[in-house]
Amino acid sequence: MAKIFVAIFTAGIVSLLLELTLLREFVYVIGASAFSNSLIISVFLAGLAAGTYVGIWKRFKSKNERAARKKFAFLQANLIVGVFLFYFTKDYFVYISPSQGAVIAYFIVATFFPSFIAGVAYTTAIELLYHKGERYIIYIYAVSTIGNVIGGLLYGYVFVYLFGQQMSYITAISFSALAIFLIYPFKKIAHGLWIVVLISFLVWCIQSGIVHDRLYRFDNLLYRKYSPSGLVEVWKTDDNEAVEMTVNNVHEYYSYDWDRKVHAEWAYTTLEIVGGAADVLLLGYGSGVSSAAYLSSPKVNSVDTVENTAPVLEAGAIYFPEEYRSVTTDIRSRIILRDFRNYIRFTDKKYDVVLLDHSIIDPYYSGFFTLEFYAQLKKILKPGGVVASLGVGLSYDTMRTAFPYVYRYSAPGRELISDSGFFLSVSPFRAEVVTDYTEAGLEFFGEPIYSDRRVTGNSPGTALKAIKPRVSRSLF
Repeated sequence: MAKIFVAIFTAGIVSLLLELTLLREFVYVIGASAFSNSLIISVFLAGLAAGTYVGIWKRFKSKNERAARKKFAFLQANLIVGVFLFYFTKDYFVYISPSQGAVIAYFIVATFFPSFIAGVAYTTAIELLYHKGERYIIYIYAVSTIGNVIGGLLYGYVFVYLFGQQMSYITAISFSALAIFLIYPFKKIAHGLWIVVLISFLVWCIQSGIVHDRLYRFDNLLYRKYSPSGLVEVWKTDDNEAVEMTVNNVHEYYSYDWDRKVHAEWAYTTLEIVGGAADVLLLGYGSGVSSAAYLSSPKVNSVDTVENTAPVLEAGAIYFPEEYRSVTTDIRSRIILRDFRNYIRFTDKKYDVVLLDHSIIDPYYSGFFTLEFYAQLKKILKPGGVVASLGVGLSYDTMRTAFPYVYRYSAPGRELISDSGFFLSVSPFRAEVVTDYTEAGLEFFGEPIYSDRRVTGNSPGTALKAIKPRVSRSLF
C-alpha cells in the first residue's frame, strides 16, 4: 500500500509541474496576459474533470487490482510519451508557426492531454484503495495534493532558477517512470530493466539536445537563458548587422546604431526637461545604453536601474560591454534585482526622472499601465519631475488620470522619440523647454480606464487588442 501512495504522490508532482511548464511555454509566444493564464489553467482543470469522469465509466473500470495497477502504469507511460513528443515539437509552435490560431490550438491539446491522464489516474488510484474504506479515498486526494505542492515549489524555486525549463521535462519523465516501477506488477526483473534503459534514453535525448538541435537549428540564436522572470534570448538579425534581445519572445532592443542613439536621446531629453541635478530611476536595464547615457552626464546625482531578470544583465555584459562596465563601476549607479512594482511600492527614495521603456499592451501583463501603477510612479516623483514612457498600454486616459500633463516631443532632430514617446508630469513643463513639446490632444479622451481591479468604459474590441501575435522566427 505504501508503494501505491508514493506512486500517487509522484504523479501529483508531475501533474502541477506540467501545468506550470505549459503555462510558461505558452507565455513565450502569447504573452503573460490574462488571456494566456486563464486559458491554460481552465483547459488544465477541464482535462482533470474530463479524465475523472471518463475514469468512472464501466467500460474503463478495472476487473481486479492487478488490472488497475497495469492501467495506472499504462497512463503514466502515455504521459511520458506525451511529454517527450511535446518537448520535441514545441519550438515549432513557439518560434516558427505563422498561425496564432494553430499555436493556441496546439497548447490547448498539449495542456488537456496530461491533465486528462491525471484525472483518469486519480480514479484508478481510487479503484486500488476504495475497498480499504472511505478515509483512504481522502488520503488519495491529500497525498496527490501534497505532490502538487511539491511539484509547484520544485518548478519555481529549483528547476527554472537553477537548471532551466528543460529540467522540468526530465523530472516529469523520471517521476512518471518511478510511478510505473512502484505500481506495475512486474513478473521479471528484466522487463523493468528494459524500461530503465528506455527512460534513460529519453532523458539523454532531452539533456544532450542532440535530437532537438537537429530539428531546430537556430543559427541566429546567440544566447539563451531561463530565469524565474522569463526566457532571455539574443538573436542575430537577418542582415547580420546587429543583435536583438527578446524576453519571453517579446522584443527588448536592437544593437543598431539608431537604437543606441534613441536610448541615449531618452536620457538627454529627460535631463533637459528637469534642468538641474537629477536622481534617475530606470525600470528595466535592457541593453544598458540608457543607464550609461545618464551616467555620462555630470548633472546626474544617482542612477538606480531596476531589473527583474538577471540574464538580461548577463547578456548586456556580453553584447554591450562598455555600457555594462560603466553601469557596474560608477559609484553613482545602483542595480536592483527586483520586480518593478514591488520596488516603487516600497522605496522611500524620490526621483526627478523615471524612465519606463516598455511596450507591453495588456495592462495586466505585469501590472503596468494601470491607475494604481501610475499613482505609485507619481508618489516617488519629485516636484517638477518627469516620467518618460515608451508605451501607454491600451489607454492614454489611464495615465492621464494620474498625470494631467502628457507631452510629446515635437522639435526636429529626435524623430524616433517624437514618434514613440510620452512625457508625463504633474505640472506644466518649464517655459525654457516647453516650446519643444506638444501636449497630447483631446482626441485621446473617451478611452477605457484600467485599474488593478476593473475597467471603466471598455469594449470587447479594445480588450482584444491585448492579444497580439508574436513575430515568428525562421529556421536556417
